Amino acid sequence: MRSIKRGSGNQNLSSKSAEYRQKVRRKIGAYHRYVQLGCVAQGLLQYLAISYRERVWASFGSWLRTMKTDMVPSEMVVAQALRTDLPDFLLSNEENSDLKKFILDHADYDRLLCFKMAA
Repeated sequence: MRSIKRGSGNQNLSSKSAEYRQKVRRKIGAYHRYVQLGCVAQGLLQYLAISYRERVWASFGSWLRTMKTDMVPSEMVVAQALRTDLPDFLLSNEENSDLKKFILDHADYDRLLCFKMAA
């Protein structure tokens, strides 16, 4: 897409080619999918915080100045707990997990620290 000056207003797409309009639709669609996936991820973090409060705090493995383990953890705490437990989950001997198989089939092993430490 051609760049336009910030604050210059809307583009007149009717004067552009069909290919350019298709690229604009594709870009806007990518923005929408990104935001929707973020909402789904945040919703999952909230669900885990509410449903598995004790387990999340047990897996958190860090310290917060305002940490109240009798309260529902924040999304940040849940995300950190998931990061902490990921290596144990992936290196476990449990073979019947479809999620584990999916992650290992699509993983970038250079970015997974647990595999760097195991090597």
